[in-house]
Amino acid sequence: MTVIVVGAGPVGLLATLRLAQAGIDVTCLEALDAVNDSPRAMAYHPVATRELDRAGVLTDIRKRGGSSGSGICWRQTKTGEVIAKLERGANKDFPYENLVIGQHELAAIIIEHLQRCDNAELLFGRKVTALDQTSGSEVRLTVTNTKTNQEEEHCASYLVAADGGRSTVRHLLNISFEGFTYSEQLVSTNVYYPFDDYGWMDGNFCIDPEHWALIARINDKGLWRVSYGELDGLTVEQIMQRQPWKFAQLFPGPKPPQYKLDQASPYRLNQRCADRFKEGRVMLVGDAAHLCNPFGGLGLTGGILDAAAAADALIGIHEGKTSDAILEKYAEVRKEIFEETVNPQSQSNKQRMHDGDPGTIGERDPLLKTLRNASADQKQQIRAHATLAVDMDEFFDGIDSRADALSISAP
Repeated sequence: MTVIVVGAGPVGLLATLRLAQAGIDVTCLEALDAVNDSPRAMAYHPVATRELDRAGVLTDIRKRGGSSGSGICWRQTKTGEVIAKLERGANKDFPYENLVIGQHELAAIIIEHLQRCDNAELLFGRKVTALDQTSGSEVRLTVTNTKTNQEEEHCASYLVAADGGRSTVRHLLNISFEGFTYSEQLVSTNVYYPFDDYGWMDGNFCIDPEHWALIARINDKGLWRVSYGELDGLTVEQIMQRQPWKFAQLFPGPKPPQYKLDQASPYRLNQRCADRFKEGRVMLVGDAAHLCNPFGGLGLTGGILDAAAAADALIGIHEGKTSDAILEKYAEVRKEIFEETVNPQSQSNKQRMHDGDPGTIGERDPLLKTLRNASADQKQQIRAHATLAVDMDEFFDGIDSRADALSISAP
């Protein structure tokens, strides 16, 4: 059995590593010449942290990344007043924390682990141009080597498509991508600023109809992610001209704030879902399967959980524990989780950010109202997001759940 993974973001790389660790020959193809290091999603819910532990990379992540130890809060932008908060520490019932680490840093860690696997190959500069499944027993790809401009052929028993929201594989399979694009733009920036001096938590959802943002700690060296909403129709040049003014509205402390801008990247927000997550011997994972806005960290967490479930399904086939039918079950359950949980929750998260009356939202919004009155145990259940995960072993013939067999690494 062999597998091709298309896409070398964290989702594709995690799937590649898990498959290689199970003794499967796997090749990961990436169209870019290197890992993308632009500012992107960086938060992982505890249920995704557990999957990184299963892959054996969590110890290294903890050494280089960070955890949202002080938790998150929702606050009014104009006054800074905290409306509600959620502590994020691990506990004995679910000993995993919320991780914060840039996607390119996570990718680098996974690549280091992949380099120890003789049965794994990672090839950059490989752009997929054609896909053929007519044999019924394999997937055959035509790929352009962007460095030599030569065509290559790659074939495998199965393919995992992790090639992002503009997925070439999804397009070649004629799988529709239903949903919509928000009218607002999002500007994602990395900034050095002493938010700690003003008592800000590691994650801060700033609520305002005009100046809405997520401000979150990246590391303990003063670097923070500031992602804020901007008007539709602005050019990149206009966005950057307005950026100092936007920071002045969002940042605590003296005006104008004194900061160091490290990176900035405007992009569009989407809510989309593929009409199917499987076609023949191909599975879609991560952004290739679904997109949601980044407020709440559900997109990246969902992608990590897709990768884990897809790997579990393929490993089950490889080990003779299940048949190809498990791929249909993967597609069914992961799509259902997105449609019934991730999609509505992420839309609510964004709508909450630019509520028209921040002063009363704590008494009107269901989530914030719950958090203001919840017990510590109830908050831990909300924190874990355990309902986003699926145990594929439960669908294997004659195989018991692996839930009790998961290895645990204490934070």
